Amino acid sequence: MNITQKPTLIVIKTPQQSSVVESNQSKAKKSSRVIEFDYLRGLAIVLIVLGHSITNTNDGFPVWLENIIRGGTGVFVFISGFFFHHIFAQRFDYKNFMSKKVQNVLVPFLSVSAFAIVVNFFVFLFVDRVTVMEALSMCWELILQGFVLFPHWYIPFIMATFLCSGLHFRYLKLPLLTQLTILALFSITAVMIHRPDGNINVLQSVVYFTPFYLVGMLYSQYLDWMKQHYRYFLIAAIIAVITTVWLQSSVLFHAGGYHKAAFEWAGIDLQFIQKMGLCVLFVGFCYHLVWPALGKHLIMLASISFAIFFLHPLLSMIWGNTKYLLLNAGYIEPNTTMAYSLISSVCLFIFQFYGSVWLIGKLKRLFGSKSRLLIGA
Repeated sequence: MNITQKPTLIVIKTPQQSSVVESNQSKAKKSSRVIEFDYLRGLAIVLIVLGHSITNTNDGFPVWLENIIRGGTGVFVFISGFFFHHIFAQRFDYKNFMSKKVQNVLVPFLSVSAFAIVVNFFVFLFVDRVTVMEALSMCWELILQGFVLFPHWYIPFIMATFLCSGLHFRYLKLPLLTQLTILALFSITAVMIHRPDGNINVLQSVVYFTPFYLVGMLYSQYLDWMKQHYRYFLIAAIIAVITTVWLQSSVLFHAGGYHKAAFEWAGIDLQFIQKMGLCVLFVGFCYHLVWPALGKHLIMLASISFAIFFLHPLLSMIWGNTKYLLLNAGYIEPNTTMAYSLISSVCLFIFQFYGSVWLIGKLKRLFGSKSRLLIGA
């Protein structure tokens, strides 16, 4: 007998040990989430509502600040692209993917839009003081443009983007050089065609924002490499943001996004370049600079981000129409000073944003399990 031979060890797991193993497996699955992108979803909806809160554009509000705040949609699309690869592409099923998007995005959009068209009808009647037939005609014109509340142009566009998810999935299978070539071609096209007038042309929006979606997918696909070389992207992003904001604000004197018909020439879209850089800066901020209390708050905002997006225009209507009536009645006077513009914009943001958060809490309790279909949360 070889006394150096080690005895065979038979391990019998107790129910408690099995529970620990299952718990560890669950934790492993959770660890696959990239927490900075959960933070980023919350930060992105803050940026979007900030962009819809600017008072006295081109007339009191600092142009350089407006050019940073406006155009947050690109960040939102970048995040969507990231999660497409990180979550959906792993077990991609086109029918199931589109079914979820219809349920979680399109249905709430239709629900909120139906309510908004009724609100607009009464606004046209009692604020704009038009006839019933004129109000109905104005409502019909809103419906024909594809959305009722202005920020909701995003939903027809993003649903069209989701319809292309089969192509996006094939893009992920291409060699890296081919992926980068396609990204470069879309980016060159985007900076020349700009965003559509009134954000109405869905196809133009798809072409313009596709680079953000592709960059999000590539960031997820090559996540480890991106994190390893992030500092180089950070330096490039800082240079891009500072340079484009300076050019747009101090040289070209252009406030906000670039909008035009696709085949007209109006120079290079500096907002596109700036927002690409801002995506990189925000990822770094969310990875390195978010403290626990802020992180918890951003995750909460991320969980209701679509509902905030759907509902905040309704509160904007309340603010805008109330201000219009007070101005007409002489209770307040027009003011275009910088101090007023900044303070008024902050107040509007708080009213729209945290008013939406409060309203979502009330509606979720009211509608229960149906709230996701009705308001997106």
